[in-house]
Amino acid sequence: MFKELVHKADLGNGYYMNPILDGDYADPAVFREGEDYYLTVSTGDYRPGLSIFQSRDLVNWKLICHPLRGFDKAAWAPDILKYNEKYYIYFCAAGSNWVIWSENIAFGWSEAIDLKVGQIDPGHVTDDNGNRFLFLSGNYVVPLASDGLSVTGDMVQVLKASEIPDEWDIEGAFPEAPNVFKKDGYYYLTYADGGTAGPATSHMIMSARAKDIYGPWELSPYNPVVHTYSRHEKWISKGHGHFVEDTEGKWWAVYHSYENGYETLGRKLLLSPVEFTSDGWFRITQRADEAAQKPCGSVIVDESTFSDDFSGKKVSGWRAWGENEEGRYSCGEKCLRINGIDKTIGEGHPLTIITGDHSYEISVHVKAEPGCEAGLVLQYNEKIFNAAGLKDGRLQIYRIGRKLAEKQIGVSECWLKMKNDEQYISFYYSLDGAEYKKMNYVINAVSQNNNAYLGFLSLRPGIFAVGEASAVFSEFRYVGLS
Repeated sequence: MFKELVHKADLGNGYYMNPILDGDYADPAVFREGEDYYLTVSTGDYRPGLSIFQSRDLVNWKLICHPLRGFDKAAWAPDILKYNEKYYIYFCAAGSNWVIWSENIAFGWSEAIDLKVGQIDPGHVTDDNGNRFLFLSGNYVVPLASDGLSVTGDMVQVLKASEIPDEWDIEGAFPEAPNVFKKDGYYYLTYADGGTAGPATSHMIMSARAKDIYGPWELSPYNPVVHTYSRHEKWISKGHGHFVEDTEGKWWAVYHSYENGYETLGRKLLLSPVEFTSDGWFRITQRADEAAQKPCGSVIVDESTFSDDFSGKKVSGWRAWGENEEGRYSCGEKCLRINGIDKTIGEGHPLTIITGDHSYEISVHVKAEPGCEAGLVLQYNEKIFNAAGLKDGRLQIYRIGRKLAEKQIGVSECWLKMKNDEQYISFYYSLDGAEYKKMNYVINAVSQNNNAYLGFLSLRPGIFAVGEASAVFSEFRYVGLS
Protein backbone atom coordinates (compact mmCIF):
# COMPACT_ATOMS: atom_id res chain seq x y z
CA MET A 1 0.00 0.00 0.00
CA PHE A 2 1.32 3.43 -0.87
CA LYS A 3 0.59 7.06 -1.54
CA GLU A 4 2.01 8.72 -4.63
CA LEU A 5 2.78 12.30 -3.64
CA VAL A 6 1.76 15.05 -6.04
CA HIS A 7 2.93 17.97 -3.89
CA LYS A 8 5.89 17.99 -1.55
CA ALA A 9 6.76 21.33 0.03
CA ASP A 10 10.47 20.55 0.41
CA LEU A 11 12.06 20.86 -3.03
CA GLY A 12 15.24 19.12 -1.85
CA ASN A 13 17.55 21.98 -2.91
CA GLY A 14 17.32 24.26 0.11
CA TYR A 15 14.02 25.77 -1.06
CA TYR A 16 10.36 25.02 -0.44
CA MET A 17 7.12 25.63 -2.29
CA ASN A 18 3.81 26.29 -0.53
CA PRO A 19 1.68 24.75 0.82
CA ILE A 20 3.57 23.22 3.74
CA LEU A 21 0.51 21.13 4.67
CA ASP A 22 -1.54 20.25 1.61
CA GLY A 23 -5.21 19.88 2.48
CA ASP A 24 -7.74 21.24 4.94
CA TYR A 25 -5.54 22.33 7.86
CA ALA A 26 -7.14 25.61 8.89
CA ASP A 27 -6.47 28.06 11.73
CA PRO A 28 -2.84 27.19 12.47
CA ALA A 29 -0.99 27.86 15.73
CA VAL A 30 2.71 27.08 16.18
CA PHE A 31 5.46 27.40 18.78
CA ARG A 32 9.09 26.31 19.04
CA GLU A 33 10.67 24.31 21.85
CA GLY A 34 14.41 24.01 21.31
CA GLU A 35 14.89 22.65 17.80
CA ASP A 36 11.33 21.34 17.54
CA TYR A 37 8.26 23.14 16.26
CA TYR A 38 4.77 22.04 17.23
CA LEU A 39 1.66 23.01 15.30
CA THR A 40 -2.05 22.51 15.80
CA VAL A 41 -5.05 23.23 13.58
CA SER A 42 -8.84 23.18 13.68
CA THR A 43 -10.68 19.88 13.30
CA GLY A 44 -14.28 21.11 13.55
CA ASP A 45 -16.78 18.25 13.84
CA TYR A 46 -14.25 15.61 12.81
CA ARG A 47 -12.99 13.22 15.47
CA PRO A 48 -10.54 12.54 17.01
CA GLY A 49 -10.34 16.21 17.85
CA LEU A 50 -7.46 18.59 17.21
CA SER A 51 -4.13 17.52 15.72
CA ILE A 52 -0.53 18.11 16.79
CA PHE A 53 2.26 18.06 14.20
CA GLN A 54 6.02 18.17 14.75
CA SER A 55 8.73 19.69 12.55
CA ARG A 56 12.34 20.84 12.79
CA ASP A 57 12.35 23.10 9.74
CA LEU A 58 8.75 24.44 9.50
CA VAL A 59 8.41 22.71 6.11
CA ASN A 60 8.38 18.95 6.77
CA TRP A 61 5.68 17.99 9.28
CA LYS A 62 4.66 14.75 10.97
CA LEU A 63 1.43 14.09 12.87
CA ILE A 64 2.20 12.94 16.41
CA CYS A 65 -1.19 12.81 18.15
CA HIS A 66 -4.81 13.89 18.47
CA PRO A 67 -4.99 15.32 22.01
CA LEU A 68 -8.75 15.90 22.27
CA ARG A 69 -10.59 12.70 23.16
CA GLY A 70 -14.13 12.15 24.40
CA PHE A 71 -15.15 15.70 23.49
CA ASP A 72 -18.52 15.86 21.72
CA LYS A 73 -18.31 19.38 20.30
CA ALA A 74 -16.67 20.90 17.23
CA ALA A 75 -13.20 22.29 18.03
CA TRP A 76 -11.95 25.38 16.21
CA ALA A 77 -9.10 27.92 16.12
CA PRO A 78 -6.70 26.45 18.72
CA ASP A 79 -3.58 27.99 20.25
CA ILE A 80 -0.72 25.77 21.45
CA LEU A 81 2.14 26.62 23.81
CA LYS A 82 4.39 25.48 26.63
CA TYR A 83 4.50 27.31 29.95
CA ASN A 84 6.15 26.25 33.22
CA GLU A 85 6.89 22.70 31.95
CA LYS A 86 3.31 22.08 30.83
CA TYR A 87 1.75 22.15 27.39
CA TYR A 88 -1.56 23.89 26.76
CA ILE A 89 -4.06 24.09 23.93
CA TYR A 90 -6.78 26.73 24.05
CA PHE A 91 -9.64 26.44 21.56
CA CYS A 92 -13.21 27.56 21.00
CA ALA A 93 -16.30 25.33 20.90
CA ALA A 94 -20.03 25.63 21.53
CA GLY A 95 -20.00 29.37 22.21
CA SER A 96 -17.22 29.25 24.78
CA ASN A 97 -13.45 28.85 25.05
CA TRP A 98 -11.77 25.76 26.46
CA VAL A 99 -8.36 24.50 27.51
CA ILE A 100 -6.58 21.15 27.74
CA TRP A 101 -3.12 20.55 29.19
CA SER A 102 -0.47 17.85 29.47
CA GLU A 103 3.03 17.30 30.81
CA ASN A 104 3.92 15.49 27.57
CA ILE A 105 3.21 16.86 24.08
CA ALA A 106 2.41 13.42 22.62
CA PHE A 107 0.05 11.91 25.22
CA GLY A 108 -1.68 12.30 28.57
CA TRP A 109 -3.80 15.33 27.69
CA SER A 110 -6.46 16.35 30.19
CA GLU A 111 -10.17 16.52 29.61
CA ALA A 112 -11.40 19.83 28.22
CA ILE A 113 -12.00 22.58 30.78
CA ASP A 114 -14.63 25.20 29.99
CA LEU A 115 -13.26 28.69 30.66
CA LYS A 116 -16.80 30.07 30.40
CA VAL A 117 -15.78 33.12 28.44
CA GLY A 118 -17.20 34.27 25.12
CA GLN A 119 -15.76 35.46 21.79
CA ILE A 120 -13.69 33.05 19.66
CA ASP A 121 -10.13 32.25 18.54
CA PRO A 122 -8.18 32.32 21.84
CA GLY A 123 -4.52 33.39 21.82
CA HIS A 124 -2.35 33.00 24.94
CA VAL A 125 0.33 35.47 26.06
CA THR A 126 2.32 36.19 29.23
CA ASP A 127 3.80 39.50 30.33
CA ASP A 128 7.27 40.10 31.78
CA ASN A 129 6.01 39.30 35.28
CA GLY A 130 4.61 35.91 34.29
CA ASN A 131 0.98 37.04 34.32
CA ARG A 132 -1.12 35.10 31.83
CA PHE A 133 -3.75 36.48 29.46
CA LEU A 134 -6.03 35.26 26.72
CA PHE A 135 -6.66 37.41 23.66
CA LEU A 136 -9.95 36.82 21.88
CA SER A 137 -11.75 37.94 18.74
CA GLY A 138 -12.50 41.64 18.53
CA ASN A 139 -9.10 42.16 20.22
CA TYR A 140 -10.49 41.56 23.67
CA VAL A 141 -8.22 40.36 26.47
CA VAL A 142 -9.06 38.51 29.68
CA PRO A 143 -6.67 37.65 32.56
CA LEU A 144 -6.00 34.01 33.39
CA ALA A 145 -5.16 32.29 36.66
CA SER A 146 -1.53 31.31 37.18
CA ASP A 147 -2.30 27.71 36.16
CA GLY A 148 -4.02 28.93 32.99
CA LEU A 149 -7.16 26.92 33.69
CA SER A 150 -9.62 29.68 34.59
CA VAL A 151 -10.24 33.37 33.96
CA THR A 152 -9.82 35.86 36.81
CA GLY A 153 -11.40 39.04 35.47
CA ASP A 154 -13.54 40.67 32.84
CA MET A 155 -12.88 40.94 29.13
CA VAL A 156 -11.57 44.30 27.97
CA GLN A 157 -11.26 45.45 24.36
CA VAL A 158 -7.71 46.78 24.00
CA LEU A 159 -7.77 47.63 20.29
CA LYS A 160 -10.59 48.57 17.96
CA ALA A 161 -9.93 47.18 14.51
CA SER A 162 -9.26 49.73 11.82
CA GLU A 163 -11.91 50.26 9.18
CA ILE A 164 -11.46 48.40 5.92
CA PRO A 165 -11.69 50.62 2.82
CA ASP A 166 -14.99 50.38 0.94
CA GLU A 167 -13.04 49.88 -2.27
CA TRP A 168 -11.86 46.45 -1.10
CA ASP A 169 -14.07 43.43 -1.78
CA ILE A 170 -14.45 41.64 1.55
CA GLU A 171 -16.91 39.30 3.22
CA GLY A 172 -17.37 41.66 6.16
CA ALA A 173 -15.56 43.23 9.10
CA PHE A 174 -14.77 40.34 11.45
CA PRO A 175 -11.62 40.96 13.55
CA GLU A 176 -10.54 37.58 14.91
CA ALA A 177 -7.63 35.14 15.29
CA PRO A 178 -5.38 37.25 17.59
CA ASN A 179 -1.77 36.16 17.99
CA VAL A 180 0.64 38.00 20.29
CA PHE A 181 4.42 37.65 20.43
CA LYS A 182 7.12 39.81 22.01
CA LYS A 183 10.30 41.18 20.45
CA ASP A 184 12.67 44.00 21.45
CA GLY A 185 10.42 45.42 24.15
CA TYR A 186 7.21 45.38 22.09
CA TYR A 187 4.20 43.12 22.15
CA TYR A 188 3.15 42.51 18.55
CA LEU A 189 -0.51 41.70 18.01
CA THR A 190 -1.68 40.26 14.72
CA TYR A 191 -5.31 39.57 13.92
CA ALA A 192 -7.38 38.47 10.92
CA ASP A 193 -10.12 40.56 9.38
CA GLY A 194 -12.33 40.78 6.32
CA GLY A 195 -13.98 37.36 6.60
CA THR A 196 -12.57 33.90 5.99
CA ALA A 197 -14.13 33.03 2.62
CA GLY A 198 -16.51 34.76 0.22
CA PRO A 199 -14.59 37.09 -2.12
CA ALA A 200 -11.06 35.97 -2.96
CA THR A 201 -9.78 39.27 -1.52
CA SER A 202 -11.62 39.02 1.80
CA HIS A 203 -9.21 37.61 4.37
CA MET A 204 -6.11 39.43 5.68
CA ILE A 205 -3.69 39.74 8.60
CA MET A 206 -3.36 43.07 10.41
CA SER A 207 -0.64 44.06 12.89
CA ALA A 208 -0.25 46.39 15.87
CA ARG A 209 2.27 46.87 18.68
CA ALA A 210 2.34 48.12 22.27
CA LYS A 211 4.61 48.26 25.31
CA ASP A 212 1.85 46.89 27.56
CA ILE A 213 -0.77 44.17 27.15
CA TYR A 214 -3.56 46.67 27.71
CA GLY A 215 -2.05 49.21 25.32
CA PRO A 216 -2.13 51.75 23.92
CA TRP A 217 -1.81 49.76 20.70
CA GLU A 218 -0.42 51.35 17.53
CA LEU A 219 -1.46 49.99 14.13
CA SER A 220 1.27 49.07 11.67
CA PRO A 221 1.89 51.37 8.69
CA TYR A 222 2.40 48.21 6.60
CA ASN A 223 -1.11 46.82 7.16
CA PRO A 224 -2.33 44.47 5.97
CA VAL A 225 0.83 42.41 6.34
CA VAL A 226 -0.83 39.47 4.53
CA HIS A 227 -3.58 39.96 1.98
CA THR A 228 -4.90 38.76 -1.38
CA TYR A 229 -5.16 41.81 -3.61
CA SER A 230 -6.53 40.16 -6.75
CA ARG A 231 -9.08 37.42 -7.31
CA HIS A 232 -6.69 36.01 -9.90
CA GLU A 233 -3.89 35.14 -7.46
CA LYS A 234 -3.10 31.48 -6.86
CA TRP A 235 -3.60 31.77 -3.10
CA ILE A 236 -6.81 33.53 -2.08
CA SER A 237 -8.43 34.51 1.21
CA LYS A 238 -5.04 34.43 2.95
CA GLY A 239 -5.22 35.06 6.70
CA HIS A 240 -5.38 33.70 10.27
CA GLY A 241 -1.65 33.65 10.93
CA HIS A 242 0.76 32.64 13.67
CA PHE A 243 4.32 33.91 14.03
CA VAL A 244 7.37 32.01 15.26
CA GLU A 245 11.12 32.63 15.60
CA ASP A 246 13.58 30.00 14.39
CA THR A 247 16.86 28.97 16.03
CA GLU A 248 18.78 31.60 14.05
CA GLY A 249 16.57 34.50 15.13
CA LYS A 250 14.60 34.72 11.89
CA TRP A 251 10.83 35.06 12.04
CA TRP A 252 8.23 33.20 10.02
CA ALA A 253 4.47 33.39 9.50
CA VAL A 254 2.26 30.32 9.15
CA TYR A 255 -1.25 31.05 7.82
CA HIS A 256 -4.06 29.46 5.88
CA SER A 257 -5.41 30.10 2.39
CA TYR A 258 -7.71 28.62 -0.22
CA GLU A 259 -6.13 27.56 -3.49
CA ASN A 260 -7.81 29.44 -6.33
CA GLY A 261 -10.23 27.15 -8.15
CA TYR A 262 -9.85 24.38 -5.56
CA GLU A 263 -11.86 25.71 -2.63
CA THR A 264 -13.31 22.18 -2.24
CA LEU A 265 -9.94 21.16 -0.73
CA GLY A 266 -10.32 23.55 2.20
CA ARG A 267 -7.78 25.95 3.66
CA LYS A 268 -4.18 24.90 3.12
CA LEU A 269 -1.17 26.00 5.18
CA LEU A 270 1.34 28.50 3.82
CA LEU A 271 4.71 29.62 5.21
CA SER A 272 6.32 33.03 4.57
CA PRO A 273 9.50 34.71 5.88
CA VAL A 274 8.99 37.81 8.02
CA GLU A 275 11.14 40.89 7.41
CA PHE A 276 11.61 43.30 10.33
CA THR A 277 12.24 46.88 9.26
CA SER A 278 14.53 49.51 10.79
CA ASP A 279 11.54 51.25 12.40
CA GLY A 280 10.65 48.13 14.40
CA TRP A 281 7.73 46.99 12.27
CA PHE A 282 7.62 43.97 10.00
CA ARG A 283 6.51 43.08 6.50
CA ILE A 284 5.96 39.93 4.45
CA THR A 285 7.27 40.53 0.96
CA GLN A 286 7.95 37.02 -0.35
CA ARG A 287 5.19 35.89 -2.71
CA ALA A 288 3.42 32.78 -1.42
CA ASP A 289 3.33 31.22 -4.88
CA GLU A 290 7.09 31.35 -5.44
CA ALA A 291 9.83 29.03 -4.19
CA ALA A 292 11.51 30.43 -1.08
CA GLN A 293 14.62 29.54 0.90
CA LYS A 294 13.88 27.05 3.65
CA PRO A 295 14.22 27.85 7.34
CA CYS A 296 17.16 26.29 9.13
CA GLY A 297 16.78 22.90 10.77
CA SER A 298 16.85 19.21 10.05
CA VAL A 299 14.18 17.19 8.26
CA ILE A 300 11.68 15.01 10.08
CA VAL A 301 10.65 12.22 7.70
CA ASP A 302 6.97 11.34 7.59
CA GLU A 303 6.52 7.77 6.35
CA SER A 304 2.76 7.63 6.86
CA THR A 305 0.49 6.90 3.89
CA PHE A 306 -3.18 7.30 3.12
CA SER A 307 -3.36 3.71 1.89
CA ASP A 308 -4.27 1.22 4.60
CA ASP A 309 -4.18 -2.57 4.77
CA PHE A 310 -5.88 -2.45 8.20
CA SER A 311 -3.16 -4.61 9.74
CA GLY A 312 -3.02 -2.57 12.94
CA LYS A 313 -4.82 -3.41 16.13
CA LYS A 314 -7.02 -0.34 15.86
CA VAL A 315 -8.10 2.25 13.32
CA SER A 316 -5.58 5.07 12.92
CA GLY A 317 -5.02 7.90 10.47
CA TRP A 318 -8.73 8.33 9.77
CA ARG A 319 -11.16 11.02 10.91
CA ALA A 320 -14.89 10.52 11.38
CA TRP A 321 -17.61 13.15 11.14
CA GLY A 322 -19.15 13.51 14.61
CA GLU A 323 -18.23 9.99 15.74
CA ASN A 324 -18.31 9.16 19.46
CA GLU A 325 -18.57 5.35 19.32
CA GLU A 326 -15.09 4.00 18.59
CA GLY A 327 -16.41 0.52 19.39
CA ARG A 328 -18.10 0.43 15.96
CA TYR A 329 -14.72 -0.25 14.37
CA SER A 330 -12.51 -3.34 14.69
CA CYS A 331 -9.39 -4.46 12.81
CA GLY A 332 -8.20 -8.00 12.25
CA GLU A 333 -6.66 -10.19 9.55
CA LYS A 334 -5.94 -7.16 7.36
CA CYS A 335 -9.50 -5.96 7.26
CA LEU A 336 -11.70 -3.41 8.99
CA ARG A 337 -15.19 -4.25 10.21
CA ILE A 338 -17.60 -1.35 10.67
CA ASN A 339 -20.89 -1.90 12.42
CA GLY A 340 -23.52 0.01 10.50
CA ILE A 341 -25.59 2.75 12.04
CA ASP A 342 -29.21 3.41 11.08
CA LYS A 343 -28.52 6.82 9.55
CA THR A 344 -28.00 8.36 6.15
CA ILE A 345 -24.52 8.05 4.62
CA GLY A 346 -23.56 11.60 5.62
CA GLU A 347 -24.90 11.17 9.15
CA GLY A 348 -23.33 7.72 9.49
CA HIS A 349 -19.87 8.97 10.53
CA PRO A 350 -17.85 8.11 7.40
CA LEU A 351 -14.14 7.53 7.97
CA THR A 352 -12.27 10.08 5.85
CA ILE A 353 -8.78 11.34 5.06
CA ILE A 354 -7.45 14.83 4.32
CA THR A 355 -5.85 15.37 0.94
CA GLY A 356 -4.87 18.45 -1.03
CA ASP A 357 -4.23 16.67 -4.33
CA HIS A 358 -6.08 18.08 -7.33
CA SER A 359 -6.59 14.59 -8.73
CA TYR A 360 -6.48 11.17 -7.10
CA GLU A 361 -8.04 7.72 -6.97
CA ILE A 362 -9.18 5.70 -3.97
CA SER A 363 -10.19 2.06 -4.13
CA VAL A 364 -11.25 -0.59 -1.62
CA HIS A 365 -12.67 -4.08 -1.39
CA VAL A 366 -16.02 -4.08 0.40
CA LYS A 367 -18.22 -6.90 1.64
CA ALA A 368 -21.64 -5.77 2.85
CA GLU A 369 -23.88 -7.97 4.97
CA PRO A 370 -27.61 -8.07 4.10
CA GLY A 371 -29.27 -4.81 5.13
CA CYS A 372 -26.00 -2.87 5.22
CA GLU A 373 -24.93 -0.29 2.62
CA ALA A 374 -21.18 0.27 2.40
CA GLY A 375 -18.74 1.88 0.02
CA LEU A 376 -16.77 4.99 -0.91
CA VAL A 377 -17.72 8.57 -0.11
CA LEU A 378 -16.59 12.12 -0.82
CA GLN A 379 -18.08 14.08 2.07
CA TYR A 380 -18.51 17.79 2.74
CA ASN A 381 -20.87 17.50 5.71
CA GLU A 382 -23.71 15.32 6.97
CA LYS A 383 -26.02 16.45 4.14
CA ILE A 384 -23.64 17.18 1.27
CA PHE A 385 -21.76 14.13 0.00
CA ASN A 386 -21.13 12.01 -3.11
CA ALA A 387 -20.92 8.25 -2.79
CA ALA A 388 -21.03 4.79 -4.31
CA GLY A 389 -22.59 2.18 -2.04
CA LEU A 390 -23.15 -1.57 -2.30
CA LYS A 391 -26.37 -2.85 -0.71
CA ASP A 392 -28.06 -6.22 -1.24
CA GLY A 393 -26.42 -6.72 -4.63
CA ARG A 394 -27.13 -3.20 -5.90
CA LEU A 395 -24.66 -0.37 -6.54
CA GLN A 396 -26.11 3.04 -5.69
CA ILE A 397 -24.62 6.40 -6.73
CA TYR A 398 -25.26 9.60 -4.75
CA ARG A 399 -24.73 13.24 -5.69
CA ILE A 400 -24.93 16.06 -3.11
CA GLY A 401 -26.68 13.71 -0.72
CA ARG A 402 -29.36 12.35 -3.07
CA LYS A 403 -29.53 9.05 -4.95
CA LEU A 404 -28.56 9.61 -8.56
CA ALA A 405 -28.66 6.08 -9.99
CA GLU A 406 -28.46 2.38 -9.15
CA LYS A 407 -27.33 -0.81 -10.89
CA GLN A 408 -27.99 -4.42 -10.00
CA ILE A 409 -24.69 -6.38 -9.96
CA GLY A 410 -25.95 -9.40 -7.97
CA VAL A 411 -23.05 -9.77 -5.50
CA SER A 412 -22.49 -8.85 -1.87
CA GLU A 413 -18.81 -8.01 -2.29
CA CYS A 414 -16.72 -6.21 -4.89
CA TRP A 415 -13.97 -3.66 -5.39
CA LEU A 416 -15.03 -0.03 -5.64
CA LYS A 417 -13.00 2.88 -7.01
CA MET A 418 -13.60 6.62 -7.00
CA LYS A 419 -11.65 8.98 -9.24
CA ASN A 420 -11.45 12.69 -8.50
CA ASP A 421 -10.17 14.28 -11.71
CA GLU A 422 -9.77 17.96 -10.87
CA GLN A 423 -13.13 17.93 -9.05
CA TYR A 424 -14.95 15.75 -11.59
CA ILE A 425 -16.00 12.64 -9.67
CA SER A 426 -16.57 9.21 -11.22
CA PHE A 427 -17.17 5.76 -9.71
CA TYR A 428 -16.11 2.27 -10.86
CA TYR A 429 -16.62 -1.31 -9.70
CA SER A 430 -14.77 -4.58 -10.24
CA LEU A 431 -15.55 -8.19 -9.48
CA ASP A 432 -11.92 -9.32 -9.60
CA GLY A 433 -9.92 -6.26 -8.50
CA ALA A 434 -8.29 -5.97 -11.93
CA GLU A 435 -10.84 -4.91 -14.53
CA TYR A 436 -13.07 -1.99 -13.51
CA LYS A 437 -16.33 -0.89 -15.12
CA LYS A 438 -17.29 2.78 -14.98
CA MET A 439 -20.65 3.84 -13.58
CA ASN A 440 -21.12 6.67 -16.07
CA TYR A 441 -22.72 9.29 -13.82
CA VAL A 442 -19.93 11.86 -13.51
CA ILE A 443 -20.36 14.51 -10.81
CA ASN A 444 -19.08 18.08 -11.13
CA ALA A 445 -18.08 18.91 -7.54
CA VAL A 446 -16.39 22.29 -8.17
CA SER A 447 -19.10 24.20 -6.27
CA GLN A 448 -19.18 21.94 -3.22
CA ASN A 449 -17.37 24.32 -0.90
CA ASN A 450 -17.95 26.84 1.86
CA ASN A 451 -19.28 29.53 -0.47
CA ALA A 452 -22.20 27.24 -1.34
CA TYR A 453 -22.75 25.28 1.88
CA LEU A 454 -20.97 27.26 4.65
CA GLY A 455 -19.22 25.52 7.54
CA PHE A 456 -15.58 26.14 6.44
CA LEU A 457 -15.22 22.48 5.46
CA SER A 458 -13.69 20.48 2.61
CA LEU A 459 -14.50 17.48 0.45
CA ARG A 460 -12.85 14.47 2.09
CA PRO A 461 -12.64 10.99 0.54
CA GLY A 462 -13.27 7.91 2.63
CA ILE A 463 -15.40 4.85 3.40
CA PHE A 464 -18.78 4.33 5.07
CA ALA A 465 -21.17 1.69 6.38
CA VAL A 466 -24.79 2.38 7.30
CA GLY A 467 -27.81 0.22 8.08
CA GLU A 468 -28.60 -2.50 10.58
CA ALA A 469 -25.70 -4.83 9.77
CA SER A 470 -21.93 -4.67 9.25
CA ALA A 471 -19.46 -4.34 6.41
CA VAL A 472 -15.86 -5.48 6.03
CA PHE A 473 -13.29 -3.38 4.17
CA SER A 474 -9.84 -4.38 2.94
CA GLU A 475 -7.11 -3.19 0.57
CA PHE A 476 -7.80 0.54 0.81
CA ARG A 477 -5.51 2.32 -1.64
CA TYR A 478 -4.94 6.01 -2.34
CA VAL A 479 -3.04 7.15 -5.42
CA GLY A 480 -2.33 10.79 -6.16
CA LEU A 481 -2.49 11.64 -9.86
CA SER A 482 -0.29 14.24 -11.52
